[in-house]
Amino acid sequence: MRLIAYCKTSVKHLQVGDKEITAVAHIVYTLAESFSEISSNKHYSSKFQSHKAHAERQTLKFNSHDMETYNTPFSIDELLDALSSSNDSVVGPDDIHCQMLKHLPSEVLNTLLIILDDIWLTGNFPSTWRQSYVVPIPKPGKDTSDPTNYRPIALTSCVCKVIERMVNNRLVCYLERNKIITPTQSGFRKGRSTTDQLVRLESFVREAFIQKQHYCYFL
Repeated sequence: MRLIAYCKTSVKHLQVGDKEITAVAHIVYTLAESFSEISSNKHYSSKFQSHKAHAERQTLKFNSHDMETYNTPFSIDELLDALSSSNDSVVGPDDIHCQMLKHLPSEVLNTLLIILDDIWLTGNFPSTWRQSYVVPIPKPGKDTSDPTNYRPIALTSCVCKVIERMVNNRLVCYLERNKIITPTQSGFRKGRSTTDQLVRLESFVREAFIQKQHYCYFL
C-alpha cells in the first residue's frame, strides 16, 4: 500500500543547520523528509536488510477455498460491535467522524454493511483509504525548531478503521478459539498485559531460588 500523506502543521519555523525555514510548504517538505529518514531501511544492519529482502521474496504457502468462517460476509452485529468500541478519533481526509457513523439510522447502517462486505469480498480497497493527514507532534521538552524532534501521527478514514476493527475482531476470535497463539504471549490480547510477564518472571526467579539454581557473582 502506498500512503499519500498530507501534512497539517501549526509549526511556525524550523532550523536546519544555519538555515531558518518559515514558508509553510518548505516546513511541510522538511518534516516529511525527516519522517522518511527516520523510517528508512538504511538504519537496519546489512545482515538484517539481506534477511528482510530474502523473506519478502518468499511466496506465502497458504491454501484457502474462501469458505472458511473468517472469509464469510460480515454481519450487522459485527458492524455494531466495531462501532461501539470505536474511539472518537480525529477525522481523516474523508471528513467522516466516528460519531456520525455511530448515530446512523438502521437503514443506512445496512447500506454501509453492504458496502463494507463488497470491499471485503472483492478486495477492491478504496484508494482514498490510502490517504491520511499527517500531524507532527513535538516531543516533550525538545527544541521545536528541530525537525527531528517531532513524531508523525497519521489521521486515517474512520470508516476504514471500522472495517479494520471488524477484521481484527474476527481474526483474534479465530486465533484464540483454535489456540493458535502461544499461551505465553500477553501483548495485543484481551485480559493480558505486561503485568502477566512480570509475574511470570518473578515466579521463575522465586522458583530458581527455591531450587537453588541461582548463582552469585562478585566483582
